[in-house]
Amino acid sequence: MNMPHAASIEIKSIKNPKGPKHALKQSKLLIKIMGLLILLLGLGFGVKHIYHRLCQCDFFQITSVRINNNRMTSKEQIAALSRVDIHSNLLAINVVQVQELLESHPWIAKADVIRDWPNRLLINLKEKNPVALLNRDTGLFYLDDNGQIIAAANPSQELDFPVITGLENYSFDTKDSAHVSKPLQDVFELLKLANRNNPILPQQNISDIHITEQGELILYLLDRPFPIYLGTEGKISTRYYRLVKVLKDLYKTREFAEVLYIRLDYQKDTILVGKIETGRIHRG
Repeated sequence: MNMPHAASIEIKSIKNPKGPKHALKQSKLLIKIMGLLILLLGLGFGVKHIYHRLCQCDFFQITSVRINNNRMTSKEQIAALSRVDIHSNLLAINVVQVQELLESHPWIAKADVIRDWPNRLLINLKEKNPVALLNRDTGLFYLDDNGQIIAAANPSQELDFPVITGLENYSFDTKDSAHVSKPLQDVFELLKLANRNNPILPQQNISDIHITEQGELILYLLDRPFPIYLGTEGKISTRYYRLVKVLKDLYKTREFAEVLYIRLDYQKDTILVGKIETGRIHRG
């Protein structure tokens, strides 16, 4: 009886991929990584050491601090607030920190601090823009065109601004200009128009603007402080230019010195000019 031949089976040995050669490669790679880390650490310590040495080097010692665009703040105030002097090291100072310190001042809207290598520092300021003085129970305060109080008025600073009265109890806590009252918005618009230096009614000739409890504006001029009742009706720009027209006629006819008051709110299309001896109605 013939038996089928058993299939021949060939058994081959399989090499272990994680053999000695692979382990050797891993060891070499690990050594390279460790060497690279040691090199980087060494470089880090070296750079840090060099940086600290440069921060103490006389070559970068500040010899000049230049402050630009300061009007309401003094150079002494800015220098003290910045905490930088001629003994500071230009490389060591923290520019961002100096800017934040300067912008904490109530008058400074923005500060740019620039290193001028190797040993000068430039400080460029943008101060807030005052448009009027606000009369409060506690004194006079500078007011910007957003209806926000900047700071208390100082006799050593510029005081040649129109004075706003009648807002002793008005709240100025909000920083949102959208919440500024309509009469105060009219005041700012009026001052903006006057700031265009119209020769008949420039801002320099505005002494006081009083806001009544009803929101009416009463204007007083420097050259003769009689009341000018601006009323509440219509755009403030329309009322301003109507007043300019009346004042122009009064200057032209030399009747300005006789005026006791001007009422733009007399009637819709009528302006009343009260004079010392007789009354006069001016239609505008």
